[in-house]
Amino acid sequence: MIVRPERPDDEAAIRAVHDAAFGGTVEGAIVDAMRGTDAWQPGLSLVAADEARGSVVGHVLLSRAVLERPDRPPASVLVLGPIGVLPARQRRGVGRALMQRAIGAALATGEPLIALLGHASYYPRFGFERARDLGIEPPADWPDESWLALRLPAWTPDLRGVLRYPDGFGQR
Repeated sequence: MIVRPERPDDEAAIRAVHDAAFGGTVEGAIVDAMRGTDAWQPGLSLVAADEARGSVVGHVLLSRAVLERPDRPPASVLVLGPIGVLPARQRRGVGRALMQRAIGAALATGEPLIALLGHASYYPRFGFERARDLGIEPPADWPDESWLALRLPAWTPDLRGVLRYPDGFGQR
């Protein structure tokens, strides 16, 4: 398996991964909606591909979002999601490889933070912690244990506010 940036010919496979992983079309539609927007950053949409077959078996997206701060100008941060792995390839290290590569790509951007809404039992192994404990409020009434953030080297304690997801995420 290799993890690499998304290519134009991966779009249908990425939709198929998310549709299979989540049992619906919402997550694939988010990725499609993000392409071509200001939040989309080249190299931050990553696929896991089966080296032998060349087929896409997993995908993760990092997008730029805005942290609205009451006492300062808005700050740019990253949001992670969706992340999906084909059901037949789950629990085999694909998600871990995608997460590690996504975090490495995020480090290269110079952004201060990655935020996500996700499973409290999965993401802390990558260094994610409760975002509200860092002063990062979600855009909706989400549970503390699921609203998570990873501080990157550019993070400073004064980075506090309400995170606004890009429009492509719909109601988030």
